[in-house]
Amino acid sequence: MSMEFALLPSTEENEYFQGVWARVFGRFIKCGREKAGLSVENAAELAGMDARNWLAMETGAWLPTTRQQFQFIAAALDIDWPTMTRIVAMCSQAWGVQ
Repeated sequence: MSMEFALLPSTEENEYFQGVWARVFGRFIKCGREKAGLSVENAAELAGMDARNWLAMETGAWLPTTRQQFQFIAAALDIDWPTMTRIVAMCSQAWGVQ
């Protein structure tokens, strides 16, 4: 992604919002997987991921960190790249950035 993010200061409030946005991102991914008619295991396999990480992503407990991970997830769910970059930008606080 060609976005630039400034890290948020580590505060209790920022950590709270990081969790909220991580869950929003996870819900987006879960809805995309369900729309595609895929199980967690199938989606994870298509994205080259472990099913445990995929499930953790859907709950907001784990977040992808590389462009390649986002691209594989988008491809697995048939989400176009511009849509994926918009959801990441919208949820950017999930990664502790603004």
